[in-house]
Amino acid sequence: MSSKAWKILLCVGIPIAIALLPVPVGLSAAAWKLFAIYIGAILGLMLKPLPEPVVLLAAISVSSLLLDNINVILSGYASSVTWLVVAAFLVGTAFVETGLGRRIAYMLIDKFGKSSLRLGYVAAFTDLILSPATPSATARTGGIVYPIFRSIAVTLDSNPGPSARRIGSYLTLILYHICFCTGYMFMTALSPNLLMLSFAESIVNVKVDWLLWFKAAVVPGLVMLLLIPWVVYKIYPPEIDKIDNKALAAKGMRELGPMSRREKILAVLFVLAVLGWSTGTFTNIDSTAVAICFLAAALVGGVVSWESMVDSKGAWGILIWYGGIIGLSSGLAKTKFFDWLAKMMEANLNFIGYDSVVILGGLLFFSIIIRYLFASIAAYVATMIPVLFAIGVVAQVPPLPLVFLISFAASYASMLTHYGGANGAVLFAAGYVDQITWWKIGAIMTIISFLVHMVIGLPYWKLIGLW
Repeated sequence: MSSKAWKILLCVGIPIAIALLPVPVGLSAAAWKLFAIYIGAILGLMLKPLPEPVVLLAAISVSSLLLDNINVILSGYASSVTWLVVAAFLVGTAFVETGLGRRIAYMLIDKFGKSSLRLGYVAAFTDLILSPATPSATARTGGIVYPIFRSIAVTLDSNPGPSARRIGSYLTLILYHICFCTGYMFMTALSPNLLMLSFAESIVNVKVDWLLWFKAAVVPGLVMLLLIPWVVYKIYPPEIDKIDNKALAAKGMRELGPMSRREKILAVLFVLAVLGWSTGTFTNIDSTAVAICFLAAALVGGVVSWESMVDSKGAWGILIWYGGIIGLSSGLAKTKFFDWLAKMMEANLNFIGYDSVVILGGLLFFSIIIRYLFASIAAYVATMIPVLFAIGVVAQVPPLPLVFLISFAASYASMLTHYGGANGAVLFAAGYVDQITWWKIGAIMTIISFLVHMVIGLPYWKLIGLW
């Protein structure tokens, strides 16, 4: 049998085996069968015998036929979380089409890129600036930021192979790590962030808006953003230091030409969107409404065309699988599966005598180590986040620190390996860094991230009243 056939067999066979087992005490038969279907969907996301949207459509069809719960399962497509991701994803394509993302990068290079280290910080802050409106690290870093800095590396005679260490290896490594740092600094910077918040609402019973997320992420995130270029520079330094940034920036700007009307409109809309997201607590305007208005204004203003939106396969693929996984998890919540899971853990786990910080640290450490087993952030989030949140609820740890520690780690633990996030397919595949070096530096940066969030993040959250 082919590899694809084996994967399909596992995705079908394991759920069937689970469904045929006796229903656990305290759980309904419908909840147990839906759990089996959910496991099949997660295996499909992990093994990828078929594209993610196809896997979730198959899971939805099986669930609706066997359990007659089509309205519940399709509720994921009515979720504001799903449409926030899709709208932000579509808006992200505008930064590529108009060239505004490249222009921002060259402006920063012109002002601050005099050395390799400073160029590293320019790369970091370029990614940061674009992250609120691009919930795909692959689209943002792999599609906008990295191509610019890779072309700079080539211009400086640094290509994969003997000349990689001149500067190409350094830029490749920091951008891979940076994208997962910026990925958790904004709620809208990484699509799984919103999936985790849907779990937080249904399991931990907390609701987090855009501003609260940013307040929690800004201090540990900025610390890591400042550390990553410097640490990598110290342990894996580039061979060249001084850079003719003015010439590089001038060349890039000449290629772009004068700032177009579309870029100007997009820049204004982007600022307004960030203001809308950050003031939602006071204005009571929902984050999804802001994102959809942003997208509509970009279309009406001619920044992007509807045809280019239709051609954005990634966005519509996310709509199908993202809405599907939220629908399945909503179905589990309605059947009281997560309540049963928490009660089962409460009966079998003993947290008496352990300090909340120790428990949080243990959960965080486990959530990081297990990432070696996952080649997809989405699969990890859908599989492990409900379990980790349920354990935290049973242990009665402070809810917001639990949500933020585990959610932020879902992003930065991707640094561990070259397959931890989809960006590895772009950056590692460029050939500038060997696998052993990639994993070693990834482990170092992940350990530093763990320490920053435990030593700086927790006290900071206590200071601002999050626990």
